Amino acid sequence: MLRRSDVVRAILVLVAASFIINLGFSALGPLFPYLVLALKGVLRELPELTMGVIEAHQGALEFGLLMAAFMATRAPMSVFSGFLSDIFGRKRAIVAGMMLYLVATIGFIFSQDVTSLIIFRAVQGMGSAMVWPVAEAYLADVTRRWQRGRAISAFMASMLIAELIGPGIGVAIYKVWVAVFSGADYIMAIKSPIIFLAVMVLGSLITTIFLPSIPARSNPSIKTGFEEIKGVLKTLPRMISRSLKIMYLNGVINGFSMGIIETALIVYVIEFVVKDPTYVGLYYIVSSAAALPATLLSGYMADRIKQRKPIIVLGYVVGRGVFFLMPLIRDPALFLILAIPSSMTFGISVPAMTALQADIAPREVRGSIFGIQELFMNSGVLVGSILGGWITQILATQIYRVAVYQIQGIALPFWITGTLGALTTILFALYVKEPE
Repeated sequence: MLRRSDVVRAILVLVAASFIINLGFSALGPLFPYLVLALKGVLRELPELTMGVIEAHQGALEFGLLMAAFMATRAPMSVFSGFLSDIFGRKRAIVAGMMLYLVATIGFIFSQDVTSLIIFRAVQGMGSAMVWPVAEAYLADVTRRWQRGRAISAFMASMLIAELIGPGIGVAIYKVWVAVFSGADYIMAIKSPIIFLAVMVLGSLITTIFLPSIPARSNPSIKTGFEEIKGVLKTLPRMISRSLKIMYLNGVINGFSMGIIETALIVYVIEFVVKDPTYVGLYYIVSSAAALPATLLSGYMADRIKQRKPIIVLGYVVGRGVFFLMPLIRDPALFLILAIPSSMTFGISVPAMTALQADIAPREVRGSIFGIQELFMNSGVLVGSILGGWITQILATQIYRVAVYQIQGIALPFWITGTLGALTTILFALYVKEPE
């Protein structure tokens, strides 16, 4: 355990690094789907000047493949990075991940086709796997049990604050670029927030260099892996072991749902709600604004009442039903309102869930257990993103009659997500038990 002053410094460094890098990526977020459509040839001018509908569903498969490429590398690397951080130290893994982020960002700037974007998204996935699960394990290592929820909440809140501010910065950079250089080179205009991202990634990399090192395992061995995790699960009480397995199963299901909804949501917004990138940025801002207080309150309350499970179940319940309503709404203002409960779901549940997993996992393999959890969730996202892109592209233009109502086919991905969300809530409520 680090000295108190070093613990405070470690938390501050990770919070700062998280804020800086997420500020850059969230600035790119509203423009990234338009970049894909532009490189594919679906978009041939600035999106806000396009007459008629932007047929975003034509890029749905590519949206899914970009997410799949990210998860195809993030899933196995999350496990590998967890093992390596247990053996060689958390700080080295985090710094290495930040370097991969920088490589991916430079690659985005020079990409001239969707294939290149997919390749560098895969590199970004590797960097992500080296940073975030390891950072969460690091926080769990240096904090006491009933401080842990607040530390993780602060860490995650830094992401949400960045995501609250970043989309506005990205859209502003894009608008200023167009005003100064005109929209003749519309692809470069859409890419303009990537320059800001590169500066932010470099700043985050420099910040993590000041992270205090914590001792690695005294007897490093690459044999740490699935066999060791299985062994640990066998030594735990039956109820705790079952809880971890249910959390892994929920990770797969939630990841699968996330992979489906990410593509369907962006296609629905661009094609059926508003085509201007400003609205996409506003949607992200509203989502983050709703999730931020929920995230801060989640960790505090979980530590205060000394229970994680009720907070997690509350988070699951809050927003699951929203996905059944979203594909029925075309009004931009009402659609923004629905973003609030859907984002609060994750804001409430994720910090408490991470802290609960840290409570259950033994210190010596905590990084590995966090990595395995990432593997299950990311594998679900990988499959869900490919399937989501495929079914969204097929169903977006279809219309089905249900009784006296006509339902757009794109509603199906939303309803699949809502149904799976209900399933994970039931499984967690029935079968997960907190340690005494």
